[in-house]
Amino acid sequence: MFSKFSCILFTGLAGVLFVSGCETPGGSSTQTIIHDTHARMVKLDKELGSSITQLNESSATLNARIDANDEQTRSLRGMLEENQRKLDMLSRELTDMKTTLYRHWNLSTAGAAPRSVSTGMVTIETPGGGEVSPTSNLQPPPPVAAQTPVKTEMTAAPSGTVVLEDSAPLPTEKVSAEVTPSSDPLSDYTAEPAVVAEAPAVASPPTPAADPKLLYQQAQRSYANDDYTGALNQFDSYLTQYQGSDPELSANAQFWRAKCLFNLNRYDESVKSFESLRTGYPSSSKVPFAMHNQAVAYSRLGKTSEAERLMEAVIDQYPVSPAADQARTDLRKLRGQ
Repeated sequence: MFSKFSCILFTGLAGVLFVSGCETPGGSSTQTIIHDTHARMVKLDKELGSSITQLNESSATLNARIDANDEQTRSLRGMLEENQRKLDMLSRELTDMKTTLYRHWNLSTAGAAPRSVSTGMVTIETPGGGEVSPTSNLQPPPPVAAQTPVKTEMTAAPSGTVVLEDSAPLPTEKVSAEVTPSSDPLSDYTAEPAVVAEAPAVASPPTPAADPKLLYQQAQRSYANDDYTGALNQFDSYLTQYQGSDPELSANAQFWRAKCLFNLNRYDESVKSFESLRTGYPSSSKVPFAMHNQAVAYSRLGKTSEAERLMEAVIDQYPVSPAADQARTDLRKLRGQ
């Protein structure tokens, strides 16, 4: 019986010891997990705080750069506006200078009073280019039956149409001084002086000079004296008789013929004459001026869309020419800018 009781007691004690052994390791593991979790949370909190600090610093740096860029943008905008103001001022000064030169050489109808032109004061255009200088060795043309210069008043433009000014290139070429009239004062105009002396008061146009350059010179002189009808007849005579002799001089004659028609307010004919220059002499230095004057003639006829198209063509094809500068100004006027 005692041995049975001892066995039961031993069994119970072993059970208690077993239960105690099981509980102690389990509690230690839970505490370890809690401790590790807490340590990880502390570490994550520190890392998160460091990341937030870096993010704040980066944000502050970006804001500073944005502010600096804004300041640079404002500075650049100010410089751009200042440069634009200076460019506009230079453009106005250049336009004034060109207008002054055109009026000085009687090549613009912008309202300048015509000068009295005498022998040696008219600069003539010929191929090859050259400086602007008087042809002092050229003699005056022989006296012909009086022909009163035709003064024309510009016709009123259609209602609502912007009136633009025409343009002309400066005369940068001259006729050779070796070309002089013959000793006979009437030999360049007619073979029979007696017929001219007995001519009626209203004489027919004189026979063209035998030399093409002399005829061109006479036409230029008539144009400079505002005798556009006489100049037109002389340029027509030149183009009829000598058009193939000198292509560049013929191109010049075609241009000034169209200018005569323009100044006589014959705008439809002027447009066609400028077009003849563009198609017949596409490489002539007069082409950009012809295009601009053609556009102005269209504007006088009330054809604003055609005028704008030609102005844009001048700017696109000859962007650095004086005609393009005038076209830019005229486009702004046509568009009300």
